[in-house]
Amino acid sequence: MSLADHLRAFGARAPLPDDAPFLARLYASTRPDLLGSGRADPALAAAIVAMQQRLQVADYRERFPAALYLILQDGGAPVARIVVEHGPLAVRLVDIALLPPARGRGIGSAVLRALQQWAAAHRLPLTLSVHRSNPQARRLYLGLGFRIERADQHADALLWQPA
Repeated sequence: MSLADHLRAFGARAPLPDDAPFLARLYASTRPDLLGSGRADPALAAAIVAMQQRLQVADYRERFPAALYLILQDGGAPVARIVVEHGPLAVRLVDIALLPPARGRGIGSAVLRALQQWAAAHRLPLTLSVHRSNPQARRLYLGLGFRIERADQHADALLWQPA
C-alpha cells in the first residue's frame, strides 16, 4: 500500500499546479519571522517569503530526491502538506505544515500516528527534525513516543522505533 493510500482518510493527494497559491499561503503561515513587525512593505515581504519558499523546495529536492510530497485535505479543502522520504533504513518526515486554522485540532497528531503505523508496517523507524524555536511541535513528537537522537543549538533529531 502506498503512503498516499494509507493517508486517504486525510484526502492525501499529490500536489497539482493549481495548488501553488495554497502552498504559498501555507509556507507564509509558517514563516512569520519573514513578515517583519507589520511595518514592512507588503510587496517586499511577499517577495522575501516567495524567495525563501523557492529555496526550501530546492533544498528538499536536493537533500531528499526520493521524497514524496502530499497535500492533505479537510472537507475537500487543502489544509496541510507533508514531505516524506521512504528510505531503506528509515522513513523520514522531512516536513509537515498545517494552515493556522487546522492547527490544534488533532490533525497533525493523527497524521503522525498514521505515519508511525505506516513505518511500523514497513518495519522501519520514523525520523524527523524539529527546530528549537518550535517547542509545541517538540512536545507533540515526544508525547507520541519519539526520542531525541541528537541535539544541537538549532534543532533536535528525533527517532521513533516501532515496537
